[in-house]
Order: sequence, then C-alpha cells, then structure tokens
Amino acid sequence: MKISNCLIYLSSFLLLVACGSASKTTSGGEDTPVSESILPDDDYDGVANADDKCPYIFGTARTHGCPDADLDGIQDSEDSCPDAKGYANLKGCLDRDYDGVIDPEDKCPDSYGEGLMGCPNADETDLDGDGVKNQIDLCPDLKGMFTAKGCPDGDGDGVKDELDACPDLYGSNEFDGCPLALGDMLAIAKLNGHPSKSNGIAEKGYYKNYDGKLYDRNDLSVDVVAGDIVDQKGTFITDTKLYVIDRDGYIRNAKNAGIIRIDEEGYAFGPQGLLSKKQVNAGQSSGGISFGPFDGPENNGTGIDFGPSNNNNTAANNSNLNQDIYQNSGRNSQPLSAEESADCNRINLATLTAAIYFDYDAAKADKSSLRQLNRVVDAMRKCTKLELQVGGYADSDGADSYNFKLSEKRAKSVLEYISGQGVSDRRLKYNAYGEKYPLASNRTENGKQQNRRAEIQVSRSN
Repeated sequence: MKISNCLIYLSSFLLLVACGSASKTTSGGEDTPVSESILPDDDYDGVANADDKCPYIFGTARTHGCPDADLDGIQDSEDSCPDAKGYANLKGCLDRDYDGVIDPEDKCPDSYGEGLMGCPNADETDLDGDGVKNQIDLCPDLKGMFTAKGCPDGDGDGVKDELDACPDLYGSNEFDGCPLALGDMLAIAKLNGHPSKSNGIAEKGYYKNYDGKLYDRNDLSVDVVAGDIVDQKGTFITDTKLYVIDRDGYIRNAKNAGIIRIDEEGYAFGPQGLLSKKQVNAGQSSGGISFGPFDGPENNGTGIDFGPSNNNNTAANNSNLNQDIYQNSGRNSQPLSAEESADCNRINLATLTAAIYFDYDAAKADKSSLRQLNRVVDAMRKCTKLELQVGGYADSDGADSYNFKLSEKRAKSVLEYISGQGVSDRRLKYNAYGEKYPLASNRTENGKQQNRRAEIQVSRSN
C-alpha cells in the first residue's frame, strides 16, 4: 500500500515538472505561434500576405491569393480561357472534341482532327472541302458553291458574292447578280425598302444597298475613305484611321477585326466604346454636331470648370444660340408632335450614361469628360421627354461630412453646366453620396481618381 502511494506521488511530481517546463517555454515568447487571424491580409481574400502571390489583388486560396475568375484553380494570368472553367493540362481551357487542341486554338472545335489546327485531314484535291476540285476552284482556300466555281454564292445565281450586287437575290451576270438593272433595283429599294435594311440597321446601324455602298437608317451614305469613317458630306467621323469595309458590308477595325456599329443617334461605336467625334449624318443637312458652342471656357488648359461662371460666359458668347434654346426649354410641358415623339423613342438611353471625373478636392472635370456631357446635352435639347439625374461622389480622404458636401458640389456643378445650355431645371435632379458606393479601392491613387466622379443617368418620362 505504501509502495502504491509512493508511485502516485512520484507520477504527480513528474507531471508538475513537465507542465512547468512547458509553461516556461511558452512564456518566453520566442516559440509562441502567432494566431493566423491576426496575420496581415491587405486584399482581404483570406490568404495572408506572406503566402499570397498577389497580396494586393483579391483572389482565391486555391490559386495562392491570385484572381481566378472562372474558379477552375488556374490563376487568370496563366489561364488561356479565364472566363470558362477548364483544366490545368489544357492551359485552363476545354477541348470539346478531345483531339488535344484546346478550343480557342482549334479551327474545328467540334470535329476530331489530328492536324495542327485540330481539323480532320483534308482532301488534298479539295483543300477547302466545298466539293470543287482545286484545279477548277477559283477560291481554293474559301469554301464556296459549285455554281460560282468554288467561290461563295449565297443565292446560287452563279455570280460569286464578292461581285454580286444582289447577293441575296437570284440574278444574272448581265445585271451584276441582280434580277434587274441597278437603276431599277435602287428605285425598287427606295419605294419598298431594301430587304436587308431592317436586319442591317438592327445589327450594326447601317446596311449595304444594291450599289455596294453603305447607308444609315436615314438612307444617307456612310463610307470609309483612306481608313477614316466619313459621312455623306465627307466629314471625318473618327480621330483614328485603319477602318475597312469587308465584302459583307461591315465596317471593321482593321487591327482587331471588331465590327463598328452606329447607334440610333448616329454615333459610331467600336468594341472598346465610342469612336465618334461627331455624329454620322446628324441633323437635316449638316455632316455632324459642332461642339463649339457647348465646349465652355477651359480652366488654364487643365480641365473644365462646371461652376456658375461657365453659364455667364457661355450666355455672353452665344447669346443668339441660347436665346433660341431657352425659348424651347419649357416644351416638356407641351404635347410633342408625332415626329418628335418618334425621335424621342428612338434615342438609346444606354448611350447617354456618363461618368464625369474630377481633380482632387475640386468640382472641376477633366477635358475628356466634356464630350460625354455634350452628348447628353444634345439629346436633352432634342427630346424634352428626357429627364436627368446626377449622383455626386468623393473618395475617402477627409471627413465624411466634408466629402458629402464636396460630392454635392460636384453634382450641382454638372447640373449648372447642363442648365446653362438651355435645359429646363425642372428636368434635372441630383443626389450626393459622399464617399459611399466607391467604384474602386480607396487604397490606391488610381482607385481614388475613379471615385471622384459624378454619374449621369437619363430617363424618359411618359
């Protein structure tokens, strides 16, 4: 009994010694593990900076803190298909036909092929696979029809589409692929409308007539001259060149082959946004809008001051113009004519959404914002059914109350500019949001610049 008690006392003593040494080790601080919850994580993606390969960009744990838009485990910078979930051994892409060529690089993504382009082995005697042997194929690299000796011939009349003035109508060589002479076809189109006009206008804002030329929704010509898009008067529409008209009647950007579109108000748009510096065939007879009367005075060349002084100067310099505008500023209280109402309903409100950016701690916009603002002004003057609301915003520098007042000044300055061009105050509203609803992070100067803004939204009243 005494021996068992001794053993119990000895075990307790050894346990106390072990605990004491453990507590001594942890109390020293050097071996104490740091809680993961307090490790720095600047982008708040749950991956600590020490383990984050992209510490300032929100990402996923699976990609070590880097962005992965499609959540396939391959970070976007290494993913050849960042918007579609794929596989690591296929560069983040899919291979639908399982031929070892990823879909973006596969010329035949739905047909198994062992060639470099992922297509089935071609018949060496008919490389384009249109059934017309190479030796008699006038378009050996382009799949076509036997009716035009291997060239594309949509209507099957024997005149290849490239030379067919009426590619959708069966015609003859005598009339360049049309069933009647060109003059007769143009007269019919003028009387009954071109059969492809409605689809062309809906798709790209212009269509190709029987004479091979492009026309807008008002049947005024649109052309490309030396790489520039021009209107019927030959006025340059864009500031940049390198535009072409392809065989199907599309205006394209020669660099990236993107299709150029013209909206209901006559502005030209590319894949990256607005291209026009003027409207295509705007107004009754003019070649475009003159922004001169609406530019307003510049502030030492660094930006545009939308303050009250703008209104006075504009009114003084353009009194005759503004007198006419002010006479019509209250027309929204009068019923519109059928033609005016139709013009209003054709305006695409999405194209009038604009963001005006400001310098630090000021209600002064940069010069690049003026073009957007003048488009809004022009639409508001043309259609008195339109109403406008401006939201003012600020970055997070400074106190909340100060930023709220600053955002209010920015919103009001935009409204003062618009009302100074003859738009009735009854159609203009504003809200101030201070530093709420940022577009970008306020941790960077670039993000703060995006948050110093005024957003314009235009709506159509009943």
